[in-house]
Amino acid sequence: MRVLFMTFPWESHFYPVVPVAWACRAAGHEVQVATMPLLTGAVTASGLPAVPVGPAVKDLKELFAGRSHLAGLEPGGWPDDWPVHPERLTDNQRAFLENMGAMQCVIARAMLPAVLAHAAEWKPDLIVSDAVTLAGPVAAAVLGIPNVRYQWGIPYLQRIERHVDGSGPLPEYVELHEEFGAELRDEPDAWLDPCPPSMLYPTDDRRLPMRYVPYNGPGEVPEWLYEDSGKPRVCLTWGGTMAKSIGADLVEAVGQVIEAAAGLDVEIVVAASPVLRDLLDTVPTGLRFAVGLPMQLLLPTCAAVVHHGGPGTTHTAVAVGTPQLAITRIPQLTITSGRLALTGAARHLRHADVPAGRPGAELIREELRTLLADPTYRAAAEALRKDTADLPSPADLVAVFERLAARA
Repeated sequence: MRVLFMTFPWESHFYPVVPVAWACRAAGHEVQVATMPLLTGAVTASGLPAVPVGPAVKDLKELFAGRSHLAGLEPGGWPDDWPVHPERLTDNQRAFLENMGAMQCVIARAMLPAVLAHAAEWKPDLIVSDAVTLAGPVAAAVLGIPNVRYQWGIPYLQRIERHVDGSGPLPEYVELHEEFGAELRDEPDAWLDPCPPSMLYPTDDRRLPMRYVPYNGPGEVPEWLYEDSGKPRVCLTWGGTMAKSIGADLVEAVGQVIEAAAGLDVEIVVAASPVLRDLLDTVPTGLRFAVGLPMQLLLPTCAAVVHHGGPGTTHTAVAVGTPQLAITRIPQLTITSGRLALTGAARHLRHADVPAGRPGAELIREELRTLLADPTYRAAAEALRKDTADLPSPADLVAVFERLAARA
């Protein structure tokens, strides 16, 4: 069987499916990963072959005349449970979400010619694509082969190709099929979902639950990793893509969280991406700064992690049983962290509710103090870890892929 994986060119969308691709290879199947050149280095670093498709831009904003996919985002005011109650959204919020879908159609249109040219030569039996990579289902429709789409860790199905109210596909998505001569494919053959069932919103969609096996990129084990400082170790991190999304606006928030943690008797490890490290003018003293250290190595040694709500950090912490404090500003991440907090394994703050400056640092410090002092958070995190460990592994899903490919 030949499996073509396709992903949005950000690590946060690719990393969740890497263990699935490895499982396919270990079972003797052929695997390739098609993505924009922006991500091919991360693909090859994972040990998988990359197929560059689409223009070699340095920033996705180049495809949109310098406009970010987060343009128009209003961080505050999003209603609770909006994924299952879209009628509660404002017109601006609805327009923001549907504009993200339209922008993904632009990216798909840029990828599809090279994807289809490659597929004509390699002849994949199955396409596995992340939820927002709309070139995946369109290419599968053109080729007449099955398509599996995978979630990247949020607690609801991200149907970015549809109107928010569920009334049908966006016109841009319909036009993609028409342009490339395919019948509309509005449903994949299956959804892979690594989000713990206790965090999920209910749905009638055909989900294949999958154990989240952490992969956060390659890295070395530092000498200090297992040293005992005599203090609880706290990880502060903002993931691999947040700095790319909001840039310098993140620096103030980073300083605020560092100030908050520095007021406690803890060992602080700041796990940062190279992009974030370059944004910081100075590195505060009295803490350890780790650039590029994979979370699956660091978090098992930590008493808590403070982060931005990204699914990679969230589910890596879930997988190893580390209590979490999430401070979120993007709607999808706010929903994820809110659902996590309901399990008792985390505390959650919305960025819009955190005051600027020292008052905000004091609020974050008290949240972190509570997380560390109350043993119920550690117990709930451990219970959630055990629940997710019982889900089907990536290796268990290979047989599902084989059946889909044989049926085509």
